[in-house]
Amino acid sequence: MNKKPGLLFAVCLLAMIILAASFGMNFGGNPPIHLPSNVNPDSVLYVCPASDSAWADISQSLSMINKYAYLMFFFALFVLMFSWGWALYQNLLKDKFNEDAYKNPWGLTKVIFWCAVIYSLLVWTPNHFRRVEVRGSNAQWVLCENTSTGAKATFSRNVTLH
Repeated sequence: MNKKPGLLFAVCLLAMIILAASFGMNFGGNPPIHLPSNVNPDSVLYVCPASDSAWADISQSLSMINKYAYLMFFFALFVLMFSWGWALYQNLLKDKFNEDAYKNPWGLTKVIFWCAVIYSLLVWTPNHFRRVEVRGSNAQWVLCENTSTGAKATFSRNVTLH
């Protein structure tokens, strides 16, 4: 049984607020963009200017070292697998369970896990998955809804994924 339902509600509410703010959602909404009758609505995408933030700047800076970060992550995984295997081998060799052999591998597992989570949160901002390039524009754009603030309609043939 959960003895603190208020805490669980507060955590869920905080997570929903952060997600809604990150993706630019709002409850009231804006009036939708109306297209001329001669434009096929299936040939149009809606784009909004990408918001500049410290999070986006950090993400863009880290994207330059992405290849090296993945290389270090997989090297650490190989070291982790070796350390778990070595601890298991030591226990099998002695034919008894010694929990001290697993302290270092478990500590390394926690460090690698949290480093991967933090790096993922810093690199994969909401705009990372929505970013597009619009032909003829040097500005940075993200896909959005026709009711989003600052939305502009553009033909889908002019939009390419980033």
